[in-house]
Amino acid sequence: MKDPTSIIVLGESGGTRPLLVVDGERPMLWGMVKDDYKGPGGDRTAGRYLAHEFRTHADRRMLYLEEHC
Repeated sequence: MKDPTSIIVLGESGGTRPLLVVDGERPMLWGMVKDDYKGPGGDRTAGRYLAHEFRTHADRRMLYLEEHC
């Protein structure tokens, strides 16, 4: 999420509203996600966000953050 070359897509409302996150929004999004992450290293029972990373053969990355309602 902190890598500026990675594309970040936020799936709001359980993933039904995908939004591209622009560079200026990353710090605010990180502030919301870091304490409410549901995936590995996070709180699996109460977390609200789940992340999925996708990579191309050229090692380009996209991070998809899904907001669970």
